[in-house]
Amino acid sequence: MAIFRPAMSGGSGFYGICEIALNSFEDKSADFDWADIFIDVKVNQKGSEYTRNLKIAGSLEKDSSGNITGGSVLKRMYTFFDAIGCKAGLNVKGEWEDEKGKAIDNIADYLNDKCIPALIPDGEQVYTHLAYIYKEKPKKDGDKAWTRVYHKIYANSEVNKAKLADDVKWLKGKGVIKEATDLPAQSSGNTLQGSGLSNL
Repeated sequence: MAIFRPAMSGGSGFYGICEIALNSFEDKSADFDWADIFIDVKVNQKGSEYTRNLKIAGSLEKDSSGNITGGSVLKRMYTFFDAIGCKAGLNVKGEWEDEKGKAIDNIADYLNDKCIPALIPDGEQVYTHLAYIYKEKPKKDGDKAWTRVYHKIYANSEVNKAKLADDVKWLKGKGVIKEATDLPAQSSGNTLQGSGLSNL
């Protein structure tokens, strides 16, 4: 009887630039004192049976009257909203509104209703966007390296794959991306090998 050895792939295809589909949104801002915004986005990753989490979270800068004056989380949020075609946002009082100024009581419900693409008729998942998925370098030796999805996503196209690759290269060069270095070699399906981005 012959020896059996399973076929060996070129490594994991679950890191790098990957095709994703939006799965669901959850507002977790009430769970964290420091977070004026905390949108937890579950995404389906092509080729994986598991969902991944993309988080947009942070605090807002406000004046003495409590009006919003800025905060880096706003840029992250609006960049993400633009990518998924969402026209909602915050007014200066920190209240959610749609593009017509109508109040949004629950931003997660709004996003789930307006921004989750329907399945095509035969039920097949459509991977509408590209995201960068990576193992984040632990803050301390011995800590677990968590899988992260960078918050800046693009519509799924070859042109946008190149744009996202450029973003990753720039952010790594600036030291924004802190990545675990013990990942297996990437399969040919991913554009970049073992690079990643912080999602907070």
